[in-house]
Amino acid sequence: MSFMKNLKEILALRFVQLVFVWVNLALAFEVFMLVTTFTNPELNTKIGNEIMWKIDGTFKDSPGNIWYNKPDSTSLIK
Repeated sequence: MSFMKNLKEILALRFVQLVFVWVNLALAFEVFMLVTTFTNPELNTKIGNEIMWKIDGTFKDSPGNIWYNKPDSTSLIK
């Protein structure tokens, strides 16, 4: 029973550490974007556009988009 308790504690600790790292990365990115807003607005716009174009479905026919569906090359209809 002690092994299961230790395993649960270790898994819970690892989850908390993962959340902590994720939040810190998000805050670091936010500070970076805030600094580039004043120092290099063009870079800020470029980064924001790249992120949004990969996430939203506007450019879903582009291979870089996460919604991109690769054409089926095994199709008999051309």
